[in-house]
Amino acid sequence: MPEQILVYGLAAGETERYMEQLLATACKTDADVERVKVIAAKDGWHSFRVTTWDGLAPDFLRVIG
Repeated sequence: MPEQILVYGLAAGETERYMEQLLATACKTDADVERVKVIAAKDGWHSFRVTTWDGLAPDFLRVIG
């Protein structure tokens, strides 16, 4: 499965990072990401975080083991 680009952000007035919400999963390029950020910012979203996901579940045992 190809990696997906994920864009997260905080709603207007929100400051806690644990409250960020997934805004987009269909971005293919950096231009797509920027377009999402510009549109979301017009609605008050801020503090964007961009990451990728390879479709695999995390291996928590490896992390703590």
